[in-house]
Amino acid sequence: MHEYTSCHWLQHGLSFENDHIEMCCLCCHKGGGRLNIADKYNGKGLKWDDIFKLKQKFIDDNRNGITDARCEGCFNLVNKGWDDEEKYISYLHFNHWTHCNCDCIYCYTKYDKINYNKKPHYKVMPMLKELFKKKLFRPGGEVTFAGGEPTILNEFEDIIGCLLKHEEVNRITVHTSGIKFSKGIEKGIKEKKLNVCLSADAGSSEVYKQVKRVDKFVKFWENAEKYAKAQQDDDKSFVETKFILIPEVNTNKEEIEKWFNLNLACGIKSIVVDIENEYCMALRKENKEVAPYLVDLSEYIINRAKELDFNLVDYNNFRYLATSHNLM
Repeated sequence: MHEYTSCHWLQHGLSFENDHIEMCCLCCHKGGGRLNIADKYNGKGLKWDDIFKLKQKFIDDNRNGITDARCEGCFNLVNKGWDDEEKYISYLHFNHWTHCNCDCIYCYTKYDKINYNKKPHYKVMPMLKELFKKKLFRPGGEVTFAGGEPTILNEFEDIIGCLLKHEEVNRITVHTSGIKFSKGIEKGIKEKKLNVCLSADAGSSEVYKQVKRVDKFVKFWENAEKYAKAQQDDDKSFVETKFILIPEVNTNKEEIEKWFNLNLACGIKSIVVDIENEYCMALRKENKEVAPYLVDLSEYIINRAKELDFNLVDYNNFRYLATSHNLM
């Protein structure tokens, strides 16, 4: 064990993007991330030795007190004793497609949705099989899905089946619109191995349609309830709904309360909160502070979640706001 500042993604993670592979997916901090591992990747076999050599370079720099500028300000950086075994993977993030079954107003694809829904993507099953065959995935590891909408991928059910079959995978997290129901997700929840984060962003059908630009509010909550019923009675932490705060669109207490009530009705006791990324990036660029009403609303959400005994998961931008204003 050596003590130095690093993070679990630098040490043992891979993030699969649309046409390349990165060290991690985070880009909302001051440094902006984007530590590329492989350019122009299309799903073919990986040169694992080259990947681990590149990771070793970052690890050696960190051991010598040199933090890459792209990592500056990232909350994943931790000073602790890191293991000396570099050649294994414990964290996989799949973000390699842009197709979706909704059209959220905060999504980076909103400017050219037709093109993004046609954009080709590569298969990851061959890579996964190789990873497990070579025993490069360490027991206790985690896999996450973002995208794009994962449930509409042709490979999705096969990927989930593969991950559930391997005991090395301790936790799977799927971020989904919730519009298409997945038997694989349901199975993973029942086995206490898969966590699903359903993108709600509203507590009413009117605001839902405004944000998602599809009329699937009823279907969303029907599927949310189905997933919630798949949870074991002793643990209700495997199904979450997410609310991205979009200034002047869904940022009022009435909408938040409706969302809380829908979660209660479905038997969901875990929630995720974040703030629209474009809004936060613009503030950082202009060196401005978050609007005071948004700070107040964030504090309200945190306190209301405590009152209702909800587990609140704070995602990137919300976490920055909450910690910088001492709300947590």
